[in-house]
Amino acid sequence: MLSNSRLVIVFESGYNQIGEPILKTKSFNNIKTGATNEQLKAVADALIPLQGWMPYQVDRANTYALDL
Repeated sequence: MLSNSRLVIVFESGYNQIGEPILKTKSFNNIKTGATNEQLKAVADALIPLQGWMPYQVDRANTYALDL
């Protein structure tokens, strides 16, 4: 059973000395488990311009409870 969802947005905030991207992660916890991926994408699309960095990746992290 799905017990928790989290929206994770990874941003590229620059480059290090050898040209690799520097990544920053913003997590939004306690997302409604019934939210669809399309709804989370719409939220991410609204939040990304507010951050000031280039988006690198958008993820949904789900936690499931195992029945014992």
